[in-house]
Amino acid sequence: MSKSQNKHNRIHGTSEPLHEDLPGLIESGEISATQDAKERAKRLVDDFGWEKDDTTKIWGFGPENVGPNVVVDVSKGVQYLN
Repeated sequence: MSKSQNKHNRIHGTSEPLHEDLPGLIESGEISATQDAKERAKRLVDDFGWEKDDTTKIWGFGPENVGPNVVVDVSKGVQYLN
């Protein structure tokens, strides 16, 4: 959890392990940030059971934009979250 400067806003985060095969595919470049978004979404939905909406909200891969970690915005029904 993190609070804003004025202490009126809070953001909570959780972490979960990726499917055991997914980090290897990210490290090898088969799934990457530079890949076509539709192609990446199809692969994540079909092979790993992700929800289609979640595949379009990937904020980044890391570390260094190529590592085996993925930050995804899975918030639902939140207004003005930038």
